[in-house]
Amino acid sequence: MEKLSKLVLVLTLLMYPLPLILSGYWERVLASVFMLTSLTYAQNVLLGYTGYPAFGAIAFFGVGGYATAILMIKAGLPFGVALIVGGLVASLLAFAIAPALMRLKSHYFAITTLALQIALAELFANLDITGGAYGINLPIYRGFLGTQIFYHIFLSILLGSFLVNLFIEKSRFGYALKAIREDEIAAESSGVNTVLFKSVAFGIMAFITGLVGGTYAYWITYIDPESMFDPLLSVKMFVALLFGGVGTVAGPFIGAFSLELVSELVWSKFVELHGVVLGVIILLVILLLPGGVLKSRSG
Repeated sequence: MEKLSKLVLVLTLLMYPLPLILSGYWERVLASVFMLTSLTYAQNVLLGYTGYPAFGAIAFFGVGGYATAILMIKAGLPFGVALIVGGLVASLLAFAIAPALMRLKSHYFAITTLALQIALAELFANLDITGGAYGINLPIYRGFLGTQIFYHIFLSILLGSFLVNLFIEKSRFGYALKAIREDEIAAESSGVNTVLFKSVAFGIMAFITGLVGGTYAYWITYIDPESMFDPLLSVKMFVALLFGGVGTVAGPFIGAFSLELVSELVWSKFVELHGVVLGVIILLVILLLPGGVLKSRSG
């Protein structure tokens, strides 16, 4: 596993200069791959290490995206500052609701986060500051590196989220999260403040997801509730994590890259049947590799 983690790190670093030789099409495809991979790594912090599935994690994607857009348009903040603040807003929301949410278990927690996503989508569709159902137009980026800047931002978020997972894997904080995942009652009786540790993991997941949402908002230049709270993103994120291996450092990378590249290939070859073919692929992954590629290989 450690060798695979090093390989992921090397591959990630090697992708920084790739736009020098890539076409615009592959640059956009890889940017989408990096986006899904980052979201999968964010989910791995909560589900993989803590054992809590957030079906509605894309709620923080939407919050981060809208916060970034509003701060840029209404407050006149530069994108970099607005992006960080947008991530923090998503994280603060997670911390605000964590004391109540983190007392729920298993599917109750999963369903509640999904309800949060639906509620926020409806709320943002009816607020004036968010543009309501009409959405918000963001300015087109015309600065340094042109469209390549989003490729590099998504890649940098991927690198950061990978390093966060690597830290969790080897740190005392990570051991506490794993103890919660394996037996929460035993962990609490051993002196682990389970609500605090779960809340921190929840906040980390929300921050990374919010950063990805903010970058995506500026990348596509127009956002609305439908695009920023898209449940399909949640599905792809979970499938990528299940395919690669839940609770592993290299798993989200393998799963997200495989799923997004296959999805792109299917879309290009089977436009009309894209959803059907992709659904069959997802079903086969769940049935044939229930533990993920890495866990299946390790037995």
